[in-house]
Amino acid sequence: MSQLEQLMLDQAPCMMLLVEPAELRILRANQVASRTLGYAPEALLGMYITEIESALQDVFYWEEVRAGQCLEIDNQESYYQCADATLLTVSKSVRLLEHEGGRLLLVLARDVGQERQVEAALEQTLSQLRATLESTGNGILVIDWQGHIASLNRLFSSIWNIPETLLLAQDDEAILARMAEQVEEADIFRARLQAIVDGGETEDMFRLRDGRVLECKSRPQYLGEHIVGRVFGFSDITERTLAEVALRESRDKLEERVLERTADLQAANASLEAERARQAELIRKLEEAQTQLLQSEKMASIGQLAAGVAHEINNPVGFVMSNLGSLQRYVTDLLRLQAAYEAREASLSEPEREAIRALKQEIDADYLREDIGQLLTETLDGLQRIKQIVLDLKDFSHVDSAERVWANLETGLDSTLNVVWNELKYKARVVKEYGRIPEIECLPSQLNQVFMNLLVNAAHAIETQGQITIRTGYDEERVWVEVEDTGKGITPEQMGRIFEPFYTTKPVGKGTGLGLSLSYGIVHKHGGHIEVKSEPGQGSTFRVVLPRQWQAGAGKEA
Repeated sequence: MSQLEQLMLDQAPCMMLLVEPAELRILRANQVASRTLGYAPEALLGMYITEIESALQDVFYWEEVRAGQCLEIDNQESYYQCADATLLTVSKSVRLLEHEGGRLLLVLARDVGQERQVEAALEQTLSQLRATLESTGNGILVIDWQGHIASLNRLFSSIWNIPETLLLAQDDEAILARMAEQVEEADIFRARLQAIVDGGETEDMFRLRDGRVLECKSRPQYLGEHIVGRVFGFSDITERTLAEVALRESRDKLEERVLERTADLQAANASLEAERARQAELIRKLEEAQTQLLQSEKMASIGQLAAGVAHEINNPVGFVMSNLGSLQRYVTDLLRLQAAYEAREASLSEPEREAIRALKQEIDADYLREDIGQLLTETLDGLQRIKQIVLDLKDFSHVDSAERVWANLETGLDSTLNVVWNELKYKARVVKEYGRIPEIECLPSQLNQVFMNLLVNAAHAIETQGQITIRTGYDEERVWVEVEDTGKGITPEQMGRIFEPFYTTKPVGKGTGLGLSLSYGIVHKHGGHIEVKSEPGQGSTFRVVLPRQWQAGAGKEA
């Protein structure tokens, strides 16, 4: 590649990796890829693309590429492994290139992690705005600078008796016309609604033909220094107006009654404020519960996916292992047949023996006889390892165990370790100190989620290299599992909040703050508890204590 071509490649706004399909090696990479992933340019060249793309779907895709099936991809979300072992959320595309009679794959990827954070923050802000709009005590109407209705809440449609058909049809002119025909001073009301670009705030009172009195407050809506619309707030002040009229008419004679009425209004207002505060708290709790439910559903989906993939892999691995076993027997028989022919070689004529010796030398028969058995043995060993990984995936997901079963937690720990090993192997040495604990009555897939959260958190707590120790033990009534790390530890100020939803000590974008909260709920549902010991700079130890048998009533509050 010429210097000019490399310069043009480096000016691309996204990561570009040129991959050779047969061995999946990276042949070319631009500076954006080197800078984003944290590798030196020369270090990227010669690496395998699977060292960077570590998601399960990507591994399967590149295995298909290695097998000769090269498919193009458009805007698929994936995860890239950086040089510092962090993961980047990217959107990637793959293009098939024909070059000098061969095929190459061009991977185009861009970091979308910040975009996902912005989208999540925007969605949260919109949710809060919608909740605020619906919980306010006024009927809200927002009209943009073109005179179209931009937004309204339910209380507004209730105050103005707007039919559901008009709301569903989104007929702005019909809605505004229905409002105007209900007002006695219709022309003044229309003028107020049309004064969108007025820079001042207004406060008006309109009498409706049905006898009600509405208070209308409006203020301009700004985008920077420009007015882009107007917000109108309507409140029904009929009772207040009638009370004021009655107060003016009977001030001298009915002073005591007016005071009682005022007290009633104040009590009603206090009750309304209390109810509003209660509703706000209920909304907050509902949002937290919904977020935890989504996280639980996501983990269940991951488990189903893992079990499905394990099932699909298990079938071809089974018949390949069977075929290789048969092939090993056939090769053994053929070698026996060859040995029998060699025993009769001395009875052949000299030209025939010379031709056979030349053929043996040409194919290196002695090496083939020695190596072919070893090749078959290694191949069967590799398939056995794949079969073990499949079993670990099925053990981790436990999609068939939606009810309580008797399970061995040490088996669950081993399968969970295999699932999260890619997250641990770059950061820590894992030491197992199993106490051969007995089986317990539990929901194995949910406890595997707890172990996964604790192991991943332990890896994240280790900044460079360290050790993660897994211990198990039991007594007559309980079993326990400990995950100890040599990470940076937890400060006393953080210790009191680590099980709160959305609280996290990780950098922005690395943690949701839901892992320990969900783990606490799962363990509590099993009738157990989590103990934590930590010292800043010395690491942390999380101990999950569970009853050996499911307790009656466990999990009612989870």
